[in-house]
Amino acid sequence: MPARPAPCGIHLVHDDGGSFGPLTDLRPAHDLRCGVATIAERLALRLGGTVRHAEVRPELRPIASQRWDSSDAAATLEQVVVHARLLSLGSLDGLAVGERRIAEDGTFVAARLAAGADAGAVRRMVDTAPSPADHRVVAEFATAPWSITARIGRTLEEDLPLRHGVHGFGACARRALRPDEGQSFGAHPIEIAPTATIGPLAVIDASKGPVVIGENATVRPLSVLVGPCVVHAGSIVAERALLKASTVIGPGCRVGGEIGATIFQGFSNKAHDGHLGDSFVGEWVNIGAGSDNSNLLNTYGEVIVRLEPDGGLLRTGRQFWGSVIGDHAKLAIGTRLMTGTTIGTGAMIAASRPPASIVPRFAWITDDAGGPKSFRIEKFLETARAMMSRRDARISPEHEKLLRDLHARATGA
Repeated sequence: MPARPAPCGIHLVHDDGGSFGPLTDLRPAHDLRCGVATIAERLALRLGGTVRHAEVRPELRPIASQRWDSSDAAATLEQVVVHARLLSLGSLDGLAVGERRIAEDGTFVAARLAAGADAGAVRRMVDTAPSPADHRVVAEFATAPWSITARIGRTLEEDLPLRHGVHGFGACARRALRPDEGQSFGAHPIEIAPTATIGPLAVIDASKGPVVIGENATVRPLSVLVGPCVVHAGSIVAERALLKASTVIGPGCRVGGEIGATIFQGFSNKAHDGHLGDSFVGEWVNIGAGSDNSNLLNTYGEVIVRLEPDGGLLRTGRQFWGSVIGDHAKLAIGTRLMTGTTIGTGAMIAASRPPASIVPRFAWITDDAGGPKSFRIEKFLETARAMMSRRDARISPEHEKLLRDLHARATGA
């Protein structure tokens, strides 16, 4: 990794690109998890700065602004303007004051300004048309959930030098498994926090990528972790679980069964047997025992996905893609999800047949002959509070307003 740059204030800027469906109902795209950190956290760690401002949709500002550093001290630093969906951290190396970088197709990537630059100077760096003076770089951006999961291996390789700055990995140190913990093999790094617990007969396979286990995480006996893989702070991997390659389990999760090429944003449960592959799961999701998803068409063709009920079909460019499951969704035992299914925020599914490939936000789907209904907002909030209380968490007033407004828009109530 290159030498750490001088401290800076960071401005995250968005364009109109990217489609993430329900995953960005309650957060901006730059807060999506992609390795040992979110997109925004990775950018800040690589740049050696703190986020001073981030462009977000108006309804998200009360939540996002709580994390901005608008202090006078931040204003006296050099300012870096960076595309908020940038995934390829190498695109930022050696960025000099006055330099502007763009991608091969002309998309703005980043620019560095002298201390004291005002908002107008920041905006001009973004809005100015490409010119021969710009430095063109190869850059990758998050454009859809599958664009993030597809590069988990490369993302984690980039993240390893940064993980000491990530909450939940600060005390991380490489150590071999003790004889009573199981066994490991493979040439890639295995990073285990000292406070993590590894049960007997667990197996860590680092032959194809690194494995990182965060603070106070628990890996129960007889489980198998295949790198590249991350288990974040406070998560529990159940007995006999199989975490296949390119899996990221966010903080505070409970996972079991077979999971592969999937990201859990955080605080979600899939604690029992069942398969989940090539998917992206939001926060506060509960997936019932024996639930399975398909991540491959019978025709072996490209998976086509709809991320919005009123949106068009999107080509994933992938033969393998499973599901997008929005925050606070609840799936009853034995739920089956077909290839390319999208479950909206707050949906509740308890039906014997697979749901449609696009499930609206706050849908209430059962075998009731009356057809699909909507989750009543007060009942939804009661359920959400009950689940969150089990992690000693609560819905903030800002989040509750965001959920109520989202429910009103989705259901017309």
